[in-house]
Amino acid sequence: MDQPICILGALREEINGIRRAMSVEEQTKAGRADVWKGNWEGASIALVRTGVGKDCALNALEEVLKLVNPSLILSIGYAGGLDSKLKVGDIVVADRVLEDAHSNRGIGYTIGSDLLARVEALSFSDEFSLHRGPLVTVDEPAADPESKRMLGTRHGAIAVDMETSVLIARTTERNIPFLSVRAISDTADQSLVDVSSFIGEDGEVSKLKAGWYVATHPKTIKTFISLGVQSQKATRNMTGFLRVFLQAPNNSK
Repeated sequence: MDQPICILGALREEINGIRRAMSVEEQTKAGRADVWKGNWEGASIALVRTGVGKDCALNALEEVLKLVNPSLILSIGYAGGLDSKLKVGDIVVADRVLEDAHSNRGIGYTIGSDLLARVEALSFSDEFSLHRGPLVTVDEPAADPESKRMLGTRHGAIAVDMETSVLIARTTERNIPFLSVRAISDTADQSLVDVSSFIGEDGEVSKLKAGWYVATHPKTIKTFISLGVQSQKATRNMTGFLRVFLQAPNNSK
């Protein structure tokens, strides 16, 4: 493929909508990451499952860049809401990406104005709301409303994730266009189960470990079910956003 759009998501659940709809020409590995090369919505793409966290994301990006020369890096996936206005399934397009440094202001990167203008020109249905604002990347999940409130206050961010800052840092070094698109999977007032202990060496959530946790913590069953439903909605809306983005005349190149 000649300069495909490279779409990176941490978890299989985040990229499943794209994976099922795309026409796959080749499946390969990039280190521990999975890569599917093919076409979707008229665009040549390389779809990548990186694994959770900064290290997995950066390692996957480095390995993928040995395989392809992308015209654009799209970092996608779930995010936690830090702004009370954001609802489950809402889409956040980052205009600035910050790295949490436990200070008033972390390291920051600004998204290219041309890419943001292309997003602003798109038309969407009423299935979800589109938000533009700062995204902050953390090392550990923001698992409770108080942690989210503190992050939002410290950085002025509207959403939080665990991969984007290292991706934009490296693409900035290499002058590769970069856009971050996140779907809200949990709101600012919602508590999460800390899944860090469930993550395997490949950066994926271990279903065996998660199942054992639920079996030994039965009170969390409702929380897991609720988060599963919310994640499905987030995946559906994110896939819908990306479909419209790629269908636009200037975005599939």
